[in-house]
Amino acid sequence: MKISVIGYGNLGRSLVSGLLKSGSQPHDLCVCDASPAALGDAESLGLVTTNNPAAAAEHGETIFLVVKSHMFDEMAPILASVSLEGKTVVSFMAGVSIDALHSKIGEVSLVRAMPSLAISVCDGVIGYTKAPEQVAALFHRMGYAFEVKADEIEKVMAFSSCGLGFAAYLIDAFVSAGELMGFSLQDSLKIAEITFRNALDRGDYKGTVKAVATRGGATEQGILHMDAAGVFAIISGAVRKAYEKMV
Repeated sequence: MKISVIGYGNLGRSLVSGLLKSGSQPHDLCVCDASPAALGDAESLGLVTTNNPAAAAEHGETIFLVVKSHMFDEMAPILASVSLEGKTVVSFMAGVSIDALHSKIGEVSLVRAMPSLAISVCDGVIGYTKAPEQVAALFHRMGYAFEVKADEIEKVMAFSSCGLGFAAYLIDAFVSAGELMGFSLQDSLKIAEITFRNALDRGDYKGTVKAVATRGGATEQGILHMDAAGVFAIISGAVRKAYEKMV
């Protein structure tokens, strides 16, 4: 399948990396970006490159829009001038509905999707609206993919895409706690990584808390402190704030 990626920032690069790792051939991928440096990076991978969105649209059977909404407003007339019949346009843009996309580029096959950056190593999370089978297959190649309603895409972004940053923030806080206890940065990082990985490997998180936080013990005191500080509410609130920013 010929695929075009318009926008080669962090998410665009993650998408290209995931596509290449999961079987796409470099000559089938076209990257479009205004930055000569970004295009140079893409060319070094053997990809087709252009700074013209129309050329990218003509190349791809599936066209990914991986740009900010204000940039899309500028390029929409260019895309609308190209025949998109038989092609599928996939938008990774937050806050731009399918109806808004149709109003800008016409009645074409449109999909909205929201991935996490871990699609770069084919271990991402991707929520997507109803999609042609071959496009859905691309998503499933790059991680845990699932179909959602059109009005749920921003929820996927808040919980998963933004969630990656939230998870890293929490781990960083744990690392800082280790340093405050007197451990070196290197040891704090290693201990935090192993501890969080162990918790993930166990899977039953409530059960793990119950098993480790024995009555009257040290872990219970830490859990009680976090409960008193409202950690659950803080995390839920962070996801909610991210979601509200997009709707």
